[in-house]
Amino acid sequence: MNLLIVEIRRNELLFATFLKKRGELSFVEAARHALGHEDSLPGLLEGFAASAPAERRVILAIPSRLLFMRELELPLSDRRKLRELLPLELKGETAVDTDQLIFDALTLEEGKVLAVWAKRHALEETIRLLTEKGLEPEIVTASLFNWQSLIPAEAANGTVALTDGESLAVYRDGKPVYFRTMGEDEPDAEVTKTLAALEIGKGVEVERIFYHGGRSRQTAASDTQSDRKGSSFPPLPVSGEFSDTFAGDAASARDLAGTYGIARAVAGGDPVNLRSGALAYTADRASARKKLRLSLILAASFVCLLFAEVGLRYYLVKRDVDSLNNSIRSIYREVFPTRKKAVDEVAELRSEIKRLGSGKTASNVLAVLTKLAGAKGDDIFGIFEAEVEGNQVRLKGDGRTIQAVNDFKARTADALSNAEVGEIKSRPDGSVSFVLRGTVKEGNK
Repeated sequence: MNLLIVEIRRNELLFATFLKKRGELSFVEAARHALGHEDSLPGLLEGFAASAPAERRVILAIPSRLLFMRELELPLSDRRKLRELLPLELKGETAVDTDQLIFDALTLEEGKVLAVWAKRHALEETIRLLTEKGLEPEIVTASLFNWQSLIPAEAANGTVALTDGESLAVYRDGKPVYFRTMGEDEPDAEVTKTLAALEIGKGVEVERIFYHGGRSRQTAASDTQSDRKGSSFPPLPVSGEFSDTFAGDAASARDLAGTYGIARAVAGGDPVNLRSGALAYTADRASARKKLRLSLILAASFVCLLFAEVGLRYYLVKRDVDSLNNSIRSIYREVFPTRKKAVDEVAELRSEIKRLGSGKTASNVLAVLTKLAGAKGDDIFGIFEAEVEGNQVRLKGDGRTIQAVNDFKARTADALSNAEVGEIKSRPDGSVSFVLRGTVKEGNK
């Protein structure tokens, strides 16, 4: 999956694409454009959208100057609950009514929470613009909240500050401590003043400072001019996964460090995301609904086919039972031609045979007839006449084909010996009538 980072900075627009595969990131491409005036942004977005990869997740990084931040002490660490609580906690304390703001939160050390919010109208306009150009963002964040993955391994323990010339982030032992949006004054001087105030106000002493992003390009340009002095801070070291993502190109990695941090945060967890509440991303829900609709259609089709199969089986079984009942009624009418209607033909036959003192013979006859009925199968439409005289049996019936009749003859081997088929007559519809004769086997007597 391609992660497309669209970062709007103070004076430029940055596009960076990363490929996420099996939990690893690799840099694909990047493009940078100067933002001279507001009208240039739509044209730049439209031009890039035409060449952007079709399968992608778009992440919008807004400039930190559009954000407002405040540290709070709240006994919560669940960011979802914090998003719901912050509008109530800050109600009446913001210049704009909280209904017109979008909130998120970032947990700091010592049980503190950094409340982050932006004006909903400004975010709506930017999201609408990107959506119109085919680049609807799934996540809206800011670069400075995603720099924890940029901390060098040698500075993982201790307090370190990172800056790109527009923002400043301070981490202690890898955990966020302080964030600030920088002004347009001399960046090094402002960083120094900010860290001095942080040490005095909070007792946080920063041990190392590194620069990256736009500040790294400015410093590189300054170092190439003999009459200007570069930055007093060292550049951000590039190593490990950070270096691997950019195939060892330290200059590109340092230049695009902010977008890398965003991509790493998106790939690895839950980044600060201002696209929530009224601005929540719903395109994935629509896609999920389409997939669910297809699943429901397939499930309904399966149920219909299941009922159709059950209905067909019921029809076939009912046809066989009706054929067997008709055969029993035919036998009953042959035995008792003067009786009009029977309630239970089998029971009456058994009763009459017992009454005549031939219970054993009746039992044998019924056993033979039962076996013959069981051997009938689906291709024998019915046995409409049966005669039993002593140990000789004569059956008349209808079958689908001559082969079906021969198969029926073979299946009667358990009940009859010397079975023979005769008087086979074909019908216009292809079926046949037949007469089956045989001798009851000794075991069935």
